[in-house]
Amino acid sequence: MSTPDFASRVQAFADNPSPAAAKALAAEHDDRAFAALVDAMNDFMEGPDAVAYREAVRTVATPAVLAKWMSGDLDARRTAAHALSARFPDHVPFIAQGLRDPDDQVRAICRRSLRSWSSSPVLHDLFLEAVRHEDPRVRLLAAEGLGKLGGPADLPALQAALDAEQDDRTRDRLAWAVERIEDQAADEQG
Repeated sequence: MSTPDFASRVQAFADNPSPAAAKALAAEHDDRAFAALVDAMNDFMEGPDAVAYREAVRTVATPAVLAKWMSGDLDARRTAAHALSARFPDHVPFIAQGLRDPDDQVRAICRRSLRSWSSSPVLHDLFLEAVRHEDPRVRLLAAEGLGKLGGPADLPALQAALDAEQDDRTRDRLAWAVERIEDQAADEQG
């Protein structure tokens, strides 16, 4: 149970963040600190304290908290999107949800969370779905991911996406993915 001055401590942290305060707030598992922790994580993405802020956010960003915030208002969805990482399998459904969000900024934040983890096996099914996404930037990332993770069973979906693609950059990446998977399959057959 949080203490009555929890809101005051969250405000004090927001005014003057520190790794120790982030850890203390996160330890209370109260999502009222979520936005302040995410803001600090975004403010300190580089440097020696970056990991401490990311860990504090991850402590609070449970699936229940992410579900609540991803179904909230625009500010809540943007905040939650910043907390997502494709590195964590339980975040993948929320990334998929964010890629369908009506707000371009939420979608952009979710695309960034995919970019650095496009070789994570837990994303395979998301990439298969996203290769048909309305946004060519999402399709491009999906093609890249499938090129890294995909196998021969993914070739029909990739070929269909390639046949339908109008965006030149995305077409190039889809063609690369098809070629890479075909080459790998040929190498394995030897």
